[in-house]
Amino acid sequence: MSTAHIVTKQTNNSAPINVYRLVALHCRHDGKEYSNSALLYRDGKTSEVEWTSKALPDTRLKPGAIVSQRFGRLAAATGGNIKISRLVLLERPETAINLFDLVPESWVANRDLLERASELWTHLPYYFQAMFNAIFWCGDRFKRYCVGQSSIRNHHAFTNGNLEHSVEVAEIMLSLLPLYPDGNRGVTIMAGLLHDAGKADEYFERYGDTVLSHRGRLLGHKVTIIEWIAIAREKIRVGVPDAIYISLVHALTAVGSTAAYSGMREAKTPEARLLSHADRLSGTARLVSVEAETSRSSVSAWQRGEGISANDHRERRPAQRFPGMEELSRLIRSGKQNATM
Repeated sequence: MSTAHIVTKQTNNSAPINVYRLVALHCRHDGKEYSNSALLYRDGKTSEVEWTSKALPDTRLKPGAIVSQRFGRLAAATGGNIKISRLVLLERPETAINLFDLVPESWVANRDLLERASELWTHLPYYFQAMFNAIFWCGDRFKRYCVGQSSIRNHHAFTNGNLEHSVEVAEIMLSLLPLYPDGNRGVTIMAGLLHDAGKADEYFERYGDTVLSHRGRLLGHKVTIIEWIAIAREKIRVGVPDAIYISLVHALTAVGSTAAYSGMREAKTPEARLLSHADRLSGTARLVSVEAETSRSSVSAWQRGEGISANDHRERRPAQRFPGMEELSRLIRSGKQNATM
């Protein structure tokens, strides 16, 4: 089975020209050879390609994989499809690729949310871009991160809820970062995007309900993301400074208050404190929004003589920019002033 490793410079914040997300793959054998077709996605566009082969295509070519086309001498379009010589799996994470540019609409219909996530990624330092891509190069894991919910029955408990919450938290943290002159911008964005990423392996669907996985019950998403970060750091070919790495891990694992002998640590750095504030604000604001919408729906349904489903609040909702930023900023300033007295 063939693999490829490409190094391409990124231009205009878009994916390199010959890198795609594999959306669907179909193979048919006529007794002599395989007729193969695939649906590919990149930068808001889908394309269909086809090729023939004597052997079954690489079995690792599954929906969600990142792939590259290979062309023969007589590349052509047949019946609207592009004729290629084969499709190649890209195994090795590449820093030049913004993974959010390879998210099809079947994963995330809210393209504004996706653009915000993509923009956050572009502002990461190169070593965090490499780490993020190493963590999520696996298509299945990245899909779960983008599609999954952020809780079972609490805040952001709907399709794309985890991505929406992560983007909100990162944006809130960036908005409040000027209050902490010694804060690190890269750690701030990375912590916001990754703080609940482990929930991609914490939940799964069973008989139509979202439930905790075995890992979710015994370990939890904080342990999971630290595992992923440690493995990714070993994979990437660019070094993450030790002080920056420790600051990121601290931000992701710090707790509000605990006894020192427990092994956990209270939030000590600007990024850890910002994450605590932003995480709480995002979750609380979403719950308040859901309650308000449910209340309005209940009144309207009552006026029309209709009922209201108890699960309406779990439907997909569009991401919105965050209210209450000024109030949170005032509270943080007040807390910092009290700490210096």
